[in-house]
Amino acid sequence: MKKIISLVSFFILLGIMVSTSYGYFPYPSYSGASGLVRIPDASVLPYKNWSLAADFGTQTTSTGNQPSFAYKAAMGAFRNFEIGFVGGLDSTGTAVRDGAYINLKYAPTVDEGKDPLLLAIGIENLASKSQTALYMVATKPLKQGPRLSFGFSADFPQGKFRPLGMAGLDIPVGSISFLVDMFAGESVLQLNGGVRFIILPDFVLEGRAINILQNNSTAAKDNQQFLGGFSWINPF
Repeated sequence: MKKIISLVSFFILLGIMVSTSYGYFPYPSYSGASGLVRIPDASVLPYKNWSLAADFGTQTTSTGNQPSFAYKAAMGAFRNFEIGFVGGLDSTGTAVRDGAYINLKYAPTVDEGKDPLLLAIGIENLASKSQTALYMVATKPLKQGPRLSFGFSADFPQGKFRPLGMAGLDIPVGSISFLVDMFAGESVLQLNGGVRFIILPDFVLEGRAINILQNNSTAAKDNQQFLGGFSWINPF
């Protein structure tokens, strides 16, 4: 809890120092696809735009606290279509994952009109032996400013189909966005929180708390993690 409070306080202070407001742009989630803290939303990188991002910090494993690190890149390869990859350390924090995983997202709807309902379908961690997931998600910008995302995800732990609901909220306050999202299923509950500080339209600092409510009696998709990182749009 102290780590969460420290992260939030740090980014609030930055927001007070720089109060410029920017329009919404799709930045990557922890999993690599554009989205919130952990879940994807229905936005995609605009055509011919691309991004680099990284998250680093600590995670809680069965053997204690271990390093956590992930790097990712994505691009708007075609109109309404985003493709990317994500790599980093494995779930134990002691070795590199079994390769870089591919993310694909297609949004058949486009951001037209006032407060449109956006839809997207996608695949996370394609080429992974155990972490591939399918999803369908909708995002609705609310009149008050926040963006609500909700949908369905399915992964295959130990080769078994596991359906999960997911939902999240992006609340912009000036140049800061406060993020919260979750997974929920028959035996899974995972809550994630984060702060996204927009220094420039193409450079963002982020803090993430993954699986805040971790306990031994409830399953989750991820280990508990506390991370800091950045996202850089069109860096070169």
